[in-house]
Amino acid sequence: MVRCFIAIYPVENETVYKIQKELRNFVEGKEVERENIHITLSFLGELNEEKIREIKNKLKDLAKNYQKREALLTKIKLIPSESFFRVIAIEIVGLEDLSKEIEEKIGGDVKPPHLTLIRVKRVKDKKGLIEFCRKNSINEKILVNNIKLMKSTLTKNGPIYEVIESFPFQS
Repeated sequence: MVRCFIAIYPVENETVYKIQKELRNFVEGKEVERENIHITLSFLGELNEEKIREIKNKLKDLAKNYQKREALLTKIKLIPSESFFRVIAIEIVGLEDLSKEIEEKIGGDVKPPHLTLIRVKRVKDKKGLIEFCRKNSINEKILVNNIKLMKSTLTKNGPIYEVIESFPFQS
C-alpha cells in the first residue's frame, strides 16, 4: 500500500518562502520544507498497485483536457477557521475546474486548491497572526502545466514526497 495524493509539485516562489518565514513570529509548528511545497488537489490515502494504475489512466485522460495556465496565489488562509486552526495555507485561484473534475472522476479528499505553509503546534500571537493574514495578500501568478500523482512516506522527520508519475497538460 502506498500513501498517495494529487498535486501541482513543486511550487517555487520567493514570496511564499518569505511569508512562511514571517509566520514564525506568530506560531510554532512544522513548516513545509521548500522542496516539498505544493498545491494539493486531492488526498487519496493508502492505495494498492491496481488502484494506482487505474488512477494513472484517469489522470492521463484528464490532463489531455487542459491547457497550460496560470494560477493565482491569493490570500493567507487559516484552516479550518480563524477561531480554531491547525494549518496555515495560501489560497489558490484558477484551478477550480481542474479540482472539480478530479473530485468527480477520481475522488479522494478534495479540498479547495491550497498551498500548505505550516502545520501549527502552538500559537504565540493569535491577534497578530490574524492581522498579518488580513494585511498580506500575495497576488502572484504561477505557471501550471501538469499535475502529478505523488507518493508520501511518513517519517519521524516529516513526509518524504516522490513523484509517481507526471501528467502534462496540452501546450
